[in-house]
Amino acid sequence: MVEFKNTLHKLTPAISLVLFTVAILVVYHEIEVYHWRDIRHALHAFPVSLMTMCAALTLFSYIALSFYDYLALEYAGESLPYRRVLFTSFLSYAISNNVGHAWLSGGSMRYRLYSGWGMPGVSIAKVVLFCTVSYLLGAVTIMVGGYAFSPDRNLITDRLPPGSVQTAIMAGTILLITWWAIVAFYRKPLTIKGFCLEVPGFSLALRQLLAALLDLLLASLVMYLPLSHFTGMPFGDFLVLYIFAQLAGLISMVPGGIGIFEGSFIFLASGHYSAPHIIAALIIYRAVYYFMPLLLAGFMLAAYELRVQRIIEHRLVSTAINVIESAIPQIFSILLMLGGGVLLFSGATPALKDRLGWMEYLIPLPVMELSHLLGSVAGVALLLLSQAVRRRIDAAYFATIAMLALGIVASLGKGLDYEEAMFLGIMLALFIPVRKFFYRKSALLQLELSPQWLMLAAIVVLGSTWLGFFSYKHVEYSSELWWQFALHGDASRFLRSLVVILIVVTGFTGYRLLTRPALTLVLPTSAELDKAEAIARQSSETSPHLALTGDKYLLWSQSGRSFLMFAVTNQYWVSMGNPVGIPEEHDELAWKLRTLADRHDAKIAFYQVSKNHIPLYLDLGLALIKLGEEARVPLPSFSLEGNKRSGLRHSYNRQQREGLSFEIVPSSGVGAILPELQIISDRWMEDKKAREKRFSLGFFNADYLRRCAIALVKKDGCIIAFANLWELENKEELSIDLMRYEPEVPHGLMEYLLISLLLWGKEQGYQWFNLGMAPLSGLEQHPLAPLWNKIGNTIFRFGNEFYNFEGLYQYKNKFDPVWQPRYLAAPAGLSMASALLSVTTIISGNLKGVFTK
Repeated sequence: MVEFKNTLHKLTPAISLVLFTVAILVVYHEIEVYHWRDIRHALHAFPVSLMTMCAALTLFSYIALSFYDYLALEYAGESLPYRRVLFTSFLSYAISNNVGHAWLSGGSMRYRLYSGWGMPGVSIAKVVLFCTVSYLLGAVTIMVGGYAFSPDRNLITDRLPPGSVQTAIMAGTILLITWWAIVAFYRKPLTIKGFCLEVPGFSLALRQLLAALLDLLLASLVMYLPLSHFTGMPFGDFLVLYIFAQLAGLISMVPGGIGIFEGSFIFLASGHYSAPHIIAALIIYRAVYYFMPLLLAGFMLAAYELRVQRIIEHRLVSTAINVIESAIPQIFSILLMLGGGVLLFSGATPALKDRLGWMEYLIPLPVMELSHLLGSVAGVALLLLSQAVRRRIDAAYFATIAMLALGIVASLGKGLDYEEAMFLGIMLALFIPVRKFFYRKSALLQLELSPQWLMLAAIVVLGSTWLGFFSYKHVEYSSELWWQFALHGDASRFLRSLVVILIVVTGFTGYRLLTRPALTLVLPTSAELDKAEAIARQSSETSPHLALTGDKYLLWSQSGRSFLMFAVTNQYWVSMGNPVGIPEEHDELAWKLRTLADRHDAKIAFYQVSKNHIPLYLDLGLALIKLGEEARVPLPSFSLEGNKRSGLRHSYNRQQREGLSFEIVPSSGVGAILPELQIISDRWMEDKKAREKRFSLGFFNADYLRRCAIALVKKDGCIIAFANLWELENKEELSIDLMRYEPEVPHGLMEYLLISLLLWGKEQGYQWFNLGMAPLSGLEQHPLAPLWNKIGNTIFRFGNEFYNFEGLYQYKNKFDPVWQPRYLAAPAGLSMASALLSVTTIISGNLKGVFTK
């Protein structure tokens, strides 16, 4: 079953592209007797007053959408000021309406915003589910009710297979009856894959339905106004067609339902009404209801970036600009995809004849021809850059500015298309102030393109190509068209632009195929470990020294001055700790790991990460659970003096009286004592009946230990214990990894070694000594804490049968450390448990090692 789901997930983009292609063929069949000029004339004839009414209805519709979230918060038992609910809803729907997969795109936006206001993940999941159910409840209700009271059911049944409509209506009726029966009579929580859901009360369910009906009615009116102006279609008939087309777009999984919604509506209605008028209404609806909210979000962003004081002082707008900042890359990614589509679609349609008449005197014909070609190049480039902008790549910022400027010039030069130039100019003005959000170092031509993006880009290119052939279908094809250069030679310009588009797309694809290196995971060489050691020693913490064990793969940044160490299982690529090196390159490395893992059908996780990198892991779409706390002793204030440290002082003095001595051997002298250390390590392993752990812990390896200084404890001149040191050049932190000793040693030996190291580190000028992590310590014990915290606290208190968690914490706490949290970042839900099992398997060597020493 899992394999089937994975296969379906991989095939989703291809299925969506096929459905879009089918929709294009349906549209072409329905309007093949018409010309593009018929559609353009209808658009130009649409009154400005009605366009204003459509914009107002769109605004009211998005306000109605906020009622979904408002009621969902009541259902989840949460409460937030309405202004926050309104703008979270607006931002979520402005994005999800355009990119599709509302539960994912809108859900991730809600998670980012609501979690920032302290809402737990479970409540956010309930909000997302409640909103989804609300829309479906309203859509099915309108579909069933509208069909039941429709005066002309033949409008639908004539174009669909016999019985299919009745089957859909019957299924919808059964769903509604079942839903209201559950609401009215079922009071037990519903449990789905361990996720507990309460059934909403009747009052809440009724308000939920009313909110959905209000939203759908307002949204439908945005399209009905232009449609009724052109065709006079009765609202009752229209509403049923609208809902059927909406559901078709939703089921198709095409982003925003683009093409599928339009194709379905045209297919159902064109037998009774003029297809060009229907298409004109659909274009107005798509532009006003889908694209306008994105531009509105962009304007609020511009207000924030330019610090327009008079605007941002308003409380409502201030709230908006605070929450919208986190969505800037996604918003501009969609806008650039839209901008690229505008340029390609414009290049595929004839220029206005009156404007061409002006251009004959203003612009030479070669400039016009070149502008047409450059407009197509800029359109394709914006499609590519939309993915790079979403990834926040620094080079994409300047490339986008250049392509938008080129698009503006090309739009004016090819046909005085000032509308397109104004649209691109607004995008450029909004984009220039957001430089700070593009900080990831990566090459544009090496950008990994997701299947979803490829599918959407293919839809835009195929759609513009189809539009071009439709626009010039009345032009008889001949080979002379390719070489015809004339003022009114729009068809020839389209054909030449199509070749340019194919060259750019094919060239980019070929370049990627030829330059894309085959990924072979190889453990680091000695030279790479030397390089990693130099970076680790310049870090601000000692944990990067784990790379020197050589058992983990190293992923390097483009500059080679940063790295990330990771291990691989069948399901997960797990990074040990945070990226290491230059902070500005950390994001690049994390995204690079995700891209490589995705290419191999694996997920990613980051083990024992610090709180400083939490925003990065949230951007990667990961959730976090607390693993425990790390103990760091401030060395400048450490001392054995005073009553508080009397226990440590007596233990240390007693060991010295018994003849123990402490010594540090530099890395250059470690080779001479390795045979003795090997014997001690082997005896320690045999006495503990343990096996070597890896990944998050070091193991006895001669090459690894030669890179470290070694702390020794001797008695009567013989080594009886040792520990290897992790040192930093900036003296910020000191730590140890392996700590092993002879089976028969004086009691308190290891405490003596630690105290000696602390005193030595203080003498050497180190600021902190890292005692390592106490697993499961510091987890929240509130009654409303997450389930993981409750399980972890139980294991911490009563898990001595497996591991002395509480004893380890108490031992380290004797040194009065500062405790800092450490987390696991991994996909949310049940995947979190799977990721944790993968990590413990890597550490233990195999699954058996998880349950044994």
